[in-house]
Amino acid sequence: MAVVTIPKLPPLSVQKNGKYSYIQTYKNCWDKEKKRAYRLPGSIKTVGKIVGGGEEGIVQWSEEFLNQYPLLGELSVRRVFKGMKGSKKIFEFKFEPLDEMISLTQAINLKKLNAGATWVLDNIIAATPVSIALTRAFSSYNRHRKLLSLAYYLYLNANGALHLYEDFAAHTRLPYQHPLSSGQISKLLKSISDDEIHKFLKVLNLEQGKIEDANVGRAKIYYALDSTSVSTYAAELTPAQWGHNKDGDALKQINVLMLVHQETGLPLFYRAYAGAVPDVSTVANLLKDYALAGMERTAVMVTDKGYGAIVNIHRFLQNGLSFLTNIKTSLTFCKALIADNLPSLLNECTIKRKIGCSCVTAPVSWSYPVAPGKRARDKTVLYVHIYLNRDIRFAYEKAIDDKTALIMEKIENKEALTDSEQTFFNKFIVNDGNGHYSLNAAAKMEAMLNKGIRILISDCVSDPLEAWKAYYDRQRVEEGFYCFKQTVSGSRFRVSTDDTLRGKAFLTFLSCVIGLMFRRRADCAKIKGIELPYDSETKLIAALNSVQQTIYQDGAYYSEVVGKIKEIMEALDIPLPEPEPVDKYLKQKDTEDEEDEPIVIEDLLTP
Repeated sequence: MAVVTIPKLPPLSVQKNGKYSYIQTYKNCWDKEKKRAYRLPGSIKTVGKIVGGGEEGIVQWSEEFLNQYPLLGELSVRRVFKGMKGSKKIFEFKFEPLDEMISLTQAINLKKLNAGATWVLDNIIAATPVSIALTRAFSSYNRHRKLLSLAYYLYLNANGALHLYEDFAAHTRLPYQHPLSSGQISKLLKSISDDEIHKFLKVLNLEQGKIEDANVGRAKIYYALDSTSVSTYAAELTPAQWGHNKDGDALKQINVLMLVHQETGLPLFYRAYAGAVPDVSTVANLLKDYALAGMERTAVMVTDKGYGAIVNIHRFLQNGLSFLTNIKTSLTFCKALIADNLPSLLNECTIKRKIGCSCVTAPVSWSYPVAPGKRARDKTVLYVHIYLNRDIRFAYEKAIDDKTALIMEKIENKEALTDSEQTFFNKFIVNDGNGHYSLNAAAKMEAMLNKGIRILISDCVSDPLEAWKAYYDRQRVEEGFYCFKQTVSGSRFRVSTDDTLRGKAFLTFLSCVIGLMFRRRADCAKIKGIELPYDSETKLIAALNSVQQTIYQDGAYYSEVVGKIKEIMEALDIPLPEPEPVDKYLKQKDTEDEEDEPIVIEDLLTP
């Protein structure tokens, strides 16, 4: 395309009059008395209109204005939405050279879309288990494309307000190009059934299983398991109940459990459940859903203390699932193991440089019921890995010694002890009645017994260093929850009915999966030593969206991909976009689209 100089034009404004939007010129003057600008009466002149009569679109100039500024005849001029300034919409005029091969009619019908970010996302999920599962579970009425488009929106726009999606879709290249109204989105979310979600998760995990089966012989596969709480103001949601709110909000909550592949960071399973249910009580239902989702594989479940109950260890063993659990050191059998192994842990020769801790592994014979409620029992060997962080232990011991010295100083000076100091005195200091004081060594040892101690227990991980690394890598699930709650705005579901909640929870999970896949692709580039031009996802996405797609009658083409944008796509291993034909779903609307019926929206604006 030829580069054409943009003529210097007078100020332009748009005046809406019925179904027409007129472009007008005007002249401003300054009122010295009122100290403000005003438009000079008689200076306003209509010089064109926006084709279609909307706020945005191709500008069609009047013949007189074209004669005055002939260079406009060589340009395609479009008024586009730029952003918000407070509650006011800001627009701008974009000027681009007019391709001589495109007719005037085609030029008027040109549509420009932000396309770089969604082009990259399309290529990242193409032919993955996520894409396959979405298509198989939700292909009717183009719902897989609609859900994917909405998931892109949640990931690319941090506010997560679905009632703003329609404007986003009008300016963005998406798998489903037709903008969905709030009513259509609400109906789409309500149409998602539990059976469809189970089908999606089952296909997702069957496809993931094929990938894992192809890598037989590699190291163990680890799945990180954890849950989080999502606060809500909605009063009518059945799962919204009072519970242990992990964000500290004084609100009812809905709990969300997630299972994440620790190597890839890909979430493979989720479940939303009542906010009053503690973590420790969720394993039984998880294992039922786990089987339904086709996840009965030789992966190792990695959990934190919230799931480290004896009954949950029993359930894992009863279901033949491998596990690695951080178990509470306050349990009786844990205290006994710590006491037995403390001398070894305090031996400098047990320090492992790679983890900075002392560690001892104690195989134990474990007896468990063969099934819930059954008296018959079975036995197996479990590996109990005990770790001691000396810094934590010695800091706690120093705190006791310092507190003792402070109290003794106050006693010598005949100063009164505070309530907390008196409690400490009663617990740790012995007075023989003759003015002689000594530290209660037994009380100190008991208080310090589990300080700096972590215990991991597993049915199959016998190496303490491998167990430590696997537990450390469970941060992948924390990354998943951060993406779920912050990046894709899952910290509030913003719905008010149970039916919509089911669909919104699924949509948020899908968006979280897409976001983590993008992050994983960026991480892989860094691992290979490839430097990305920008240091955050937000900057990468903003840069990618400078690539536009222009749609006209016979197809679509992309703006040039050069410089840093080209570097980003090459680093992410994404092919550069090429001209493409316009699919039927871009050219015409589905006449059989069940979501196109107008309905009353009742809950997409819920806080």
